[in-house]
Amino acid sequence: MAPIDHDAVLAMLDRLKLTAIRDQLNTLLDEAARSEMTLRESLTFFV
Repeated sequence: MAPIDHDAVLAMLDRLKLTAIRDQLNTLLDEAARSEMTLRESLTFFV
């Protein structure tokens, strides 16, 4: 799987005027990283 360009995702969300979603996702991603969750655990946490 190719690495995700974090800056590109943020730019796309900004263009779509989804800054609130961007901020929420950023917070959730930080929490998932701190908890060292697996991808499956992270997806469950997000939804």
